[in-house]
Amino acid sequence: MFEQPKEGGEVQETIVGADVNLTGDLKSDGNITVRGKINGQVITKSDVVIDQGAEIEGTVEANNVTIDGIVKGNVVAKEDLELNTSGKIFGDINAKGLIVKKGAIFVGNSNTSESKELEPEKKEKNK
Repeated sequence: MFEQPKEGGEVQETIVGADVNLTGDLKSDGNITVRGKINGQVITKSDVVIDQGAEIEGTVEANNVTIDGIVKGNVVAKEDLELNTSGKIFGDINAKGLIVKKGAIFVGNSNTSESKELEPEKKEKNK
């Protein structure tokens, strides 16, 4: 389940099988495909794919994220986040690019800006 470098330094993909129920954080440098359930963070420098029927309860951080399953937690994609028809996110999104397909469910806040200039200004309270 956990990856080992191939000869020549190339990293294999980590696959969490459909019958796996993992409690704890999963960190990798390579791609991660989730088909089972994870209660904890999923963090990689590469891509994460969350298949239909998969569920993650925790933060997901990756270069690109594709969701067909359920994420109950925040999602951070350095590049693109794709929420497909069967995908569900219950948490906040921070991504450079965001694709939400018809039928997907998203409950939370999204930030697709790279610049702090686009963030909402905080209003100061008068004393």
